[in-house]
Amino acid sequence: MSPSPDREPSTSTTWSLSIIYLHHLVPVSLEDVDLLCMECGTKATEFSSHYPSFVSCLLCPYTTFCSCAYASHMIICFELECMQCDFVSLTGDKMAEHLVLNPGHDIACRPRTALKEPDIEFSLQGGTQQKPSPPDTTITPDPVNPSWTRVAGSDLDTLKYIRVGRFKQDKGPRHALPKSADAMEYFLLAYPESLLELIAKETNAHVKTCQYLGMPSPQWTLLSVPELKAFLGLVILMGVHGLPDISQYWSLTQHDRHTFDQAMSLRRFKQIATNIRMGSLVTDEYRGGGNPKDGLHILRPMLDILGQAMWKAYRPNCNLTIDRTLLPALEDQAGHRMLTYRQTLPEIWLLCDSKSGYCHRLSIHTRESGEHETVGLQVVPRLMEGLEGMNHRLYLANSLASPRLMRQLLKQGIYASSSFPILSPVLPMQLWQEGNLTIAGHYLQWQSGPLLATRWRDAKEMGCLCTNSFPGRVDTVWRRSQTQAGKLDPLERPMAFRLLQENMRGVDICKQLLACNPLGGVPQDCHWRSLFWFLLNLSVVNSFIVLRESRKSNPPAWVQSGLFSQLNFRRRLGTQLAQCYHRPPETQDPASGGEGERETVAGETVARETLDPLKEMHRMTKISLCTKRCWNCNLKHIRHETAYGCPVCKANLCNKASCFWEFHGLCPLTKGK
Repeated sequence: MSPSPDREPSTSTTWSLSIIYLHHLVPVSLEDVDLLCMECGTKATEFSSHYPSFVSCLLCPYTTFCSCAYASHMIICFELECMQCDFVSLTGDKMAEHLVLNPGHDIACRPRTALKEPDIEFSLQGGTQQKPSPPDTTITPDPVNPSWTRVAGSDLDTLKYIRVGRFKQDKGPRHALPKSADAMEYFLLAYPESLLELIAKETNAHVKTCQYLGMPSPQWTLLSVPELKAFLGLVILMGVHGLPDISQYWSLTQHDRHTFDQAMSLRRFKQIATNIRMGSLVTDEYRGGGNPKDGLHILRPMLDILGQAMWKAYRPNCNLTIDRTLLPALEDQAGHRMLTYRQTLPEIWLLCDSKSGYCHRLSIHTRESGEHETVGLQVVPRLMEGLEGMNHRLYLANSLASPRLMRQLLKQGIYASSSFPILSPVLPMQLWQEGNLTIAGHYLQWQSGPLLATRWRDAKEMGCLCTNSFPGRVDTVWRRSQTQAGKLDPLERPMAFRLLQENMRGVDICKQLLACNPLGGVPQDCHWRSLFWFLLNLSVVNSFIVLRESRKSNPPAWVQSGLFSQLNFRRRLGTQLAQCYHRPPETQDPASGGEGERETVAGETVARETLDPLKEMHRMTKISLCTKRCWNCNLKHIRHETAYGCPVCKANLCNKASCFWEFHGLCPLTKGK
């Protein structure tokens, strides 16, 4: 009989083909039959692919007569590793491309002990680049080299002012949801069903690939869209509660325990959290697909679906902001944040509404994109695509601004404004040589065509470059008096700074909402995981903003006193998503002796009916009304006060997993064993 396709090829000393008649066991010609190779278990459509030549592996005793069986053996049992860096590949094509880019590197073939999934590559500042880049790619001088004219008080009547067009476009939420729509319906606007179907499909494909490659994995049940919704809902609820250990959400003392227990078991939650994918790098590398020039080709389908949903749900306002945010630092196996310099964290540029903080678009840098261009000329046109000629006011981060970019935006009908540091290389030295600012409230202005450069001294000297303001116009702000205690002094502020300070806050509002009750219970040990959960968190924030802006005049019944709270929104959204799926009843464990359903608590299985609430296991919970010193930190001569602790030991411990496991003499890496 021929071996099964999912088994390892046999080491038979003969090579043969098994002729299988699919319809009837009657003599037919060879063109009407399917040939099955008995060595590799696959259909032999061509004899050249299964040429009868004896092949012996030099790294192990494996022998075969089939070239396809030998190739499968090498892919399953061995991997290629670069000896000069950490690059690992399952196929020779990927390693060949790596060696072409790095001529001085060597490779070695070793047995594959564990599946090491590669990570996505970002354009990291301060990191090692594959290709040499010019010394200063972030800021370059303006190639036009225009002349700048000093604006004095006597020249205001002769200046030619810029005509700033009016914004007349529709703005705000754009959807057809009824007034009875709840939190989950608004969430599906920003995180559509098509994206959930993609994640479920790619997750199942990743697990299937790992099982084919022989990786040890527990029994996997296909992930469905309702179960995925329940999983995401539990992740959102974990960010709301913020318990130090994931097993505590299934503890009997957890007041919201029934929501977690009805949705899925702790084991299933960990299984999904480990295998969830929006595109498997292992599957892509094994199949040989994807675009090697695109560092984000695995994320591209998710980014396309999410980008379209973000753009359709909310129409851009007049004032927009572009600034960057950083992904959270990666975690180690114990769940602690690893120390990382800010310059080495991946950058994500956001286009946000200046008033509400809604994120319309985002841009992620990869190593292959625009290394020889300025950051502003690469990021801003991509984010502002489709908004030309609408008279938007755009406020930029100082690392994006340049006179060349602002002239380009003005030709497209977009008025821009940005701050610039002192002695900025994008502006001529003339702006700093013609005057000094020593008194608060004084300012100097220069004009070059439509560009207006302003230096103003508040508590310190600042600069503003814009195309949306007029020279000579000021307003009054109040600052604390430096001479008289308890009094305020008036201060003149140029109009350019007023517009910048009032509207350069859209990304800051978005980042504040992202930092409020973030997601919990999921690992973030690599960049693609961190980006995946960042996109989910961003979708939750966007859906909250759409709900708040849509229901201002008619808030839902669960909104208290008409005040929209993101905490209440996340709690309600997580509960509704968790109720989309109920786990099937588990089969009875023979070891339980027929004493009812069994349950996992703190890593051990116990019968639910026989569990005594007064004799529970060691756990973390609130044990005192007032805060007391942490026993574990006190032994290290560190003062931390907390109201949480172990009720069995009656010891106050910090609200984090490390103190709990160290106090009980266990390492966080061995918990549950």
